[in-house]
Amino acid sequence: MMDGIDLHAFRLYWLMIWAVVGSGITPLIFDRRNRNPWWGAVTGLVVGVASGQIFGYGLLWVLYGPMPNLATWASMLGGLVLLIPLWFLIPAADKTHIQHRGFVAGTVTPLMFYLLILSVFPLLWAFILAFFDYSPREIGGPILGLGGNNPFVGLEHFQTMLSATRDGRTFRNSMGNTLAFTALVLPLNLMITVPLAVMIESVHRLLKPVFRTIYFLPVVTSSVGVAVMWGYIFHAQYGLLNNVFSEIGLAPVAWLQDQRATVLGFPAALFAVVIAYLWQDFGYNLVIFIAALQGISESFKEAARVDGASSLQIFWHITLPLLRPTILLTSVLTVISSFQVFDIIQVMTQGGPGRPDSSPTRVLVLDIYENAFRFENMGWAAAISVVMFGFIAVITFIQSRVLRTDWEY
Repeated sequence: MMDGIDLHAFRLYWLMIWAVVGSGITPLIFDRRNRNPWWGAVTGLVVGVASGQIFGYGLLWVLYGPMPNLATWASMLGGLVLLIPLWFLIPAADKTHIQHRGFVAGTVTPLMFYLLILSVFPLLWAFILAFFDYSPREIGGPILGLGGNNPFVGLEHFQTMLSATRDGRTFRNSMGNTLAFTALVLPLNLMITVPLAVMIESVHRLLKPVFRTIYFLPVVTSSVGVAVMWGYIFHAQYGLLNNVFSEIGLAPVAWLQDQRATVLGFPAALFAVVIAYLWQDFGYNLVIFIAALQGISESFKEAARVDGASSLQIFWHITLPLLRPTILLTSVLTVISSFQVFDIIQVMTQGGPGRPDSSPTRVLVLDIYENAFRFENMGWAAAISVVMFGFIAVITFIQSRVLRTDWEY
């Protein structure tokens, strides 16, 4: 009767919609009737989800035959069947609360539910899949499709990462490229953004918004558009950069196609994607540093000038030390975003040039993407994501220990 309906998708819709509506509105009604709004959030969440699942399916089943187009939309109203009576039948309590928290409960609870479903659960699911040879093409056991043809393999995936197999070599190459990419991006980003933020803060106040806007524009530009633009700049035959080289008598470089080409000891393809990534990303840290500079009191600099300090001495001995908390923040954010680089590399090099186990631009997220969605080997992809998560956690911990400060200003 409902052969054309994806019930799994509709059950997810009913779950998300009525969990958010129930936990968002019910606390407000509880609060107005002098009842605990946090209990109202829990009650609305449970009732909304139950009503959405039961009556959403009921409406879909009853109406799909005579009115198939209307049935799908009407099923979205299933949560109201129990929520509306709940809202009207909540009795008022005699006790009056001094502080009403209905708005707080009705805002925090849906957001918490959203994070649990769309953030925490996928993390746990990825960790579980790392110990299974899981593929959506195979028929698994009754619990989340695990078992059966998706068997438990324990630490086999992690052992493969250290083996001489093709998957192991590809993983180690991807890990090395990701670390090299991050090692290039992080210092270059800081060397560009910190001095540039200081210079922008030194110009006339009417020009500051202009510079901030211009430098921040690449951040809000589509990554695919940025990759296509820089792909043309680095093109071997008609790229802008090679045209400039030809004009000044230098030999053209196959930046994105020649696996043997190097720049300053780094593969040319990796160097090219680093430049493209920096061009788009540095404006984000720049704005953060500008905001941090505005929070530094001018009294520190004025006292240094009275003592005869030069502008360079003020920068090294006052501005830069006071920026350490901000440097820590931007360093952590830059490392995380560098580990997650995907779209620019996917468009510019498709993970090439060369084989996956030797390509200079094959990174971890690209490896995860291809294994999960191209080869449908999600257990192996999940194991790679777990290792990547561990590396990010360790690097973030080291950064926090090295750059942390025990003082405030």
